[in-house]
Amino acid sequence: MFPTLSRRKFWQYGSVAVTGGVLAPLATRLNAAAAEKVTPRGSAECVIFLNLVGGPSQMDTFDFKPYKFTPQDLDVRKHKLGIEWPYGLLPKTADILDDAVIARSMGAWETLHNLGQFYLQSGHAFNAARAKELPSMGSVIAYEMLAKARPSDYLPPFVSMNFPAGAVNGTLIREGFLDSSAAPLTLDVRKNGNMPFLLKDRERFAQRMDFLQSFDTSRQMKGSGVSPLLREWDSFSKGAEKMIRSPQVAGIFQLKDDDRARYGKSAFGDACLIARNMVEVNAGARYILVNQGGWDHHGDIYGKDDKGTMEDRRARGGLYSNCGELDPALASLVQDLKSRKNAKGEPLLDRTLVCVMGEFGRTPGPLTDIKGRDHWPFVRCGMFLGAGVKGGRILGATDEQGAKITKFEWHKNRPMYPEDVSATIYSVLGIDWTKKLENTPSGREFIYVEPISSTGFIGSTEIKELFG
Repeated sequence: MFPTLSRRKFWQYGSVAVTGGVLAPLATRLNAAAAEKVTPRGSAECVIFLNLVGGPSQMDTFDFKPYKFTPQDLDVRKHKLGIEWPYGLLPKTADILDDAVIARSMGAWETLHNLGQFYLQSGHAFNAARAKELPSMGSVIAYEMLAKARPSDYLPPFVSMNFPAGAVNGTLIREGFLDSSAAPLTLDVRKNGNMPFLLKDRERFAQRMDFLQSFDTSRQMKGSGVSPLLREWDSFSKGAEKMIRSPQVAGIFQLKDDDRARYGKSAFGDACLIARNMVEVNAGARYILVNQGGWDHHGDIYGKDDKGTMEDRRARGGLYSNCGELDPALASLVQDLKSRKNAKGEPLLDRTLVCVMGEFGRTPGPLTDIKGRDHWPFVRCGMFLGAGVKGGRILGATDEQGAKITKFEWHKNRPMYPEDVSATIYSVLGIDWTKKLENTPSGREFIYVEPISSTGFIGSTEIKELFG
């Protein structure tokens, strides 16, 4: 059973839950230019970014380092790739490492969650003067992809699910100076999966919308005097309406019990399952951000008594809780994308890039006096799969405590920063990451990926070593 949606509720929810202009072009195109000649890879049709909000402990997950106090039930064993692996935390993930590249030479610029998440989501440093102007990476992708949308597409290019609401994490970065057609469709399947855009009586809704169109002359958008803001609103409403009217959209959110069980029967697992369905229907979703909160383990990192409750500091839970959700969802997502085919008979994983990471790492060495780990920007780890990634490999290495990068193992011979991850994501989607947009509200050009950081010129670029 799906909730009914009246015309009034459609507009009420539309501004919150449904992106504007799912398939409509932007009202005005911005002046664009490329900073240098690059050749985007173009190996993916969609990117799924699993955002581990809070910063997972690298030495307990993707770059495991044994300590004297490491719990025995982490069941650390040698993986066939020759690495130590915590089977007690991530047993199912061990089965997909042949398809993955684990990047251990990643770094971060920030040590605060809100600033780190801003960087991770946008590929840019937080700038108070331009914070409301800078768009997220997902919105830039939407801006690029809307012009290429097919008439059959009914999903928005940018979808975000389950972003933690706690202020400590910052906010979900949205479209900035781009108009509402580049905004995300935001879903929160933690709240009983309420999807107000799923209609029970589609015919009745269509009749009401047609009646509204017949007498509301403001919707006709005729004449040269129509303001850009009104045209943007029209783009928003038509795009939202197209998704709502689509008879296929309901099937994406109908989750089978056996699938939910394989994915871990959690809100994070359900979101990964919805992401899989969106990739499979190939109806316009190009960047899907799936968020899992609760990785900020300042205390009781190996605790089992408290159940993780996402961003709630008072009942954080430990690695067992977070990994217990991540492990089956990640493994099942990759296995399903690998086994299912697109219209050309190719595995979905071949045309889908899956990225897994958080905003920074955790402090190495002994635990704190409250049995946890604090923020550490010098080392973080990420996992990449699909879209031409040559799996079964490790890039980079760290010292025996996971405190310092000892081998970079990529052509820049420095840490892989958020800018490089953004450039890689743009590249696999066929987008020139050096592109610039002008006519911004501040008058300053917007570069998709800046070649410089706060420390100086770093020459941000795609991580080509992921692809062999």
